[in-house]
Amino acid sequence: NAIMFIAENYARAYPELKVDHDKLRQLVLTAISSAALFCWVSVGPFGVQGVLAGLTGENMWAQRKNCSVPLWVSQIPGDGVAMLREFKRWLDGRRAIRVAGFAPDLDVDARTWKIVERLGFKPSGGAFLLYN
Repeated sequence: NAIMFIAENYARAYPELKVDHDKLRQLVLTAISSAALFCWVSVGPFGVQGVLAGLTGENMWAQRKNCSVPLWVSQIPGDGVAMLREFKRWLDGRRAIRVAGFAPDLDVDARTWKIVERLGFKPSGGAFLLYN
């Protein structure tokens, strides 16, 4: 429920899109229960305060799979990067995933992108990609 709350609040930043609560619940349940998907939370004094979710699927034009990050947010300073490090560690053990990445929001601190690049993600056409 905490992940749902965070995701729904995040989605409010995009008023052009209508949240499909049932679809979101199913994706969250799948992400936290499937070894093929990734979900990591950030926990603080008020409970879950951040989440990074990675959805793995077939690569449309290349061999092996891809993993996209549709949700990466944390209210706890430093935990966003910690979650990304865990995501990268998880990717390292999944050779079937060839590429992973995300398209960032515009209001992210530039220092974050430097850390993202140090972790191996490369800017590419408005996204940050990591080839595994």
